[in-house]
Amino acid sequence: MERLRGNLPLLLIWLAVCAVLILVTRGQISSGIGWDPDDQLRMVQLRDWLGGQSWFDTTQYRIGEPDSQPMHWPRWIELPLALVFLLLRPLIGAASAETGAMVVVPLITLGIAMWLAMKISEQLFDRNIAILAAALTATAVPIVAQIRPMRVDHHGWQIVLALTALWTMCWPEKRRGGIALGMALALWLSISLEGLPISAAFVVLLVWRWVFQTEEGVRLFWTLLSFLIASFIFYFASQGSFDAAINYCDALSPAHLLACVTGAAVILPAIKWLPANIPLRVVSLAVAGGAALAVFYGLAPQCIGGAFNTMDPIVREYWLVNVLEGLPIWYQNGKTMVTLLGGSIIVGLVSLIYIVRVRPGQIDRSKLFVLGYAFLWALVLSLFVQRATAVAAAFALPFMAWAVHQAFVKARGIKRPLSRILATAAVVFLIMPGPLAIALFNGVSGKDQKTEENLETAACENDASLARLNALPRSNILAPFDFGPRILLLTPHNVLATSHHRNDQAMADQIRIFTSAPDVASALLEAHNIRYIVACEAEPELAIYAKKNPEGLWAQLVKGQKPDWLQPVHIRDNSLVVWRVTPIRLQNAT
Repeated sequence: MERLRGNLPLLLIWLAVCAVLILVTRGQISSGIGWDPDDQLRMVQLRDWLGGQSWFDTTQYRIGEPDSQPMHWPRWIELPLALVFLLLRPLIGAASAETGAMVVVPLITLGIAMWLAMKISEQLFDRNIAILAAALTATAVPIVAQIRPMRVDHHGWQIVLALTALWTMCWPEKRRGGIALGMALALWLSISLEGLPISAAFVVLLVWRWVFQTEEGVRLFWTLLSFLIASFIFYFASQGSFDAAINYCDALSPAHLLACVTGAAVILPAIKWLPANIPLRVVSLAVAGGAALAVFYGLAPQCIGGAFNTMDPIVREYWLVNVLEGLPIWYQNGKTMVTLLGGSIIVGLVSLIYIVRVRPGQIDRSKLFVLGYAFLWALVLSLFVQRATAVAAAFALPFMAWAVHQAFVKARGIKRPLSRILATAAVVFLIMPGPLAIALFNGVSGKDQKTEENLETAACENDASLARLNALPRSNILAPFDFGPRILLLTPHNVLATSHHRNDQAMADQIRIFTSAPDVASALLEAHNIRYIVACEAEPELAIYAKKNPEGLWAQLVKGQKPDWLQPVHIRDNSLVVWRVTPIRLQNAT
């Protein structure tokens, strides 16, 4: 009861945040569709599993059939979605239960993230600042972008696991903290290898302390051991088998696990029994690392260059380099940069620098170092990978909360009423400087007005038009990458490719169809048994094809130069353009 009473303020804040987020996202909620292709394909994967597809089989058979590839997502993220769906379905029906799951699960995820932000902040500051950090979680744009109603991809849970890992680093009991840290990192990497850089940051810190500060290494030992055991458990639980010959570069695979076993066989005994001797520990670390790399290279040499090393060059040229969330921050437009960095990240950074310089006596310096180290590591990573800003923003919350609290206290201490009111209002800008700056810029420049281009883009994103493809007989459809998941979700049709790299050969063929001469495109369409092309002239992906290949199929279609083997299909109240593909055998017959 005492614990519940202590968490009551957080519960009330969370409920208020939930109400606001539901109100703000009500349009997306009413659509029943996730925010982006990852959300949409995640729900397709959930439907497939609940419809009878094996837990261990994550192949999307309706993408690029008959050469479909397994998705790089294990089903862990689908477990809470399935639980909420199955609980709600008898009460409100399948369609509403699916939407309900897409609302409830992200909000629960956000609540866990807020609680963890509070627990981490308590390591440095008092209870009031810790609760404020929890509340400020909902003001951090990079976090809310990944944890909001209808956002059901794995990024929200990655934030939660990152916060969990950081929290365990502050636990005083080293064995218990190491076990919890290893399990959190294992689950994080099982969900997505995107967590590898931050996971490495925690391990690097523990290794540094063991080697150069000659600590006993208890936390490091149990972190590595629990990580190894948990990784094998999660792998077998999600894959069902272990074949060292099957290795993917974009997900935890046998090559990764066996490399970890090899390194652990050297480093774990060294941590346990080597004396506090820096040269000996450095040598053992080098041997463990070298052995692990040798095993990894021997089993999966194709993965040394990274997760996308084996991707078809044409997919890299036309698709990967345009996936902005995976690019450095300087590739983003100015508004995106200000919105993502101009909140908890910048305020947190300035606050951290100030705290380090002032060195308040009541702050635990060892814990300050851990939190500051993790935040700075995540911040540097976010400069090179845009989507990493969410973790950096989460790690910045304790420092931001301290700054906001200090600013508010100073503002309330001003004696002149008008100055006090203005200073208090200015704290709001400190909380959300990025979004407020953008709103002010748009208000002055008028650039928030809807333009003809905006309206055309909105027409491309019209789910109602895609749903009307149900009027066509079930077929294989060629459509822009981001259309694919929504077509799978809204219709029974198959698609050639989506914006998911495992099927990169199908992606490459799709790009070649749009960019090649009509006769080449016709042969590729026939090879994949494509019977309809669905497109939208304002789709950015197609604009790239036309710009780079003025003689290609799509560029000619935009000019109105339609080959004879394409026949327009008119569907009522449909904002998309649809063509029926005449099979080559019928073309020859005529």
